[in-house]
Amino acid sequence: MNKKSFSALISASILGLSLSTSANANLLVNGSFEDQTDNGEGGGTGWSYYAANSVPGWDGSNIELWTGLTPSAFEGSYHAELNAHPQTSGAWSIYQTFTTIIGQTYDVFFAYSARNGTSSASDEEFNVTVASNTWTLNNHVVGSWSTFSQSFIANDTTTTLTFTSVVPLNGTEGNFIDDVRVNVPEPSAVALLGLGLLGLGVARKRNKRA
Repeated sequence: MNKKSFSALISASILGLSLSTSANANLLVNGSFEDQTDNGEGGGTGWSYYAANSVPGWDGSNIELWTGLTPSAFEGSYHAELNAHPQTSGAWSIYQTFTTIIGQTYDVFFAYSARNGTSSASDEEFNVTVASNTWTLNNHVVGSWSTFSQSFIANDTTTTLTFTSVVPLNGTEGNFIDDVRVNVPEPSAVALLGLGLLGLGVARKRNKRA
């Protein structure tokens, strides 16, 4: 392989890696709740509650942020409690809106855990809604994290991911969430190999013309 061929192949490989990196980028802001403002409205040792729109990236009801307590954060140092403080007359709901491409498939991922119950069972429950999809999660236990991962197809140029409490509906204890991510699916290994072969083919054509 001459220098031109090698250069074209390297260029194609770099393009493939670039696409892979882009696909892995989280479309959400502050999905792990690590960024807080100084606008906390109250709290106690290891936790504070905030108006949701004062926590970067998020909106909706209050958000309660925990650190240094059980369970430890799934990612980073902080995680959120969906059922926050103080008491409310309706369901707790937090959400984030992000830019999407109509017809594009996206992956959503997050970790979740229960606050009350036993180590093997809890009646805590919440809904997660994105695009035209709603999933109800009621299988989380106390002291450990479960993970959720699904795909959805965007039907608008902006899409909203929403978490809404079900059990307890308006109580102030329950439903921990952390490491929330929305990504474009990573290109398959076959696709990346195809880019490399394409680069090699281009290099060969250039070599014949030289």
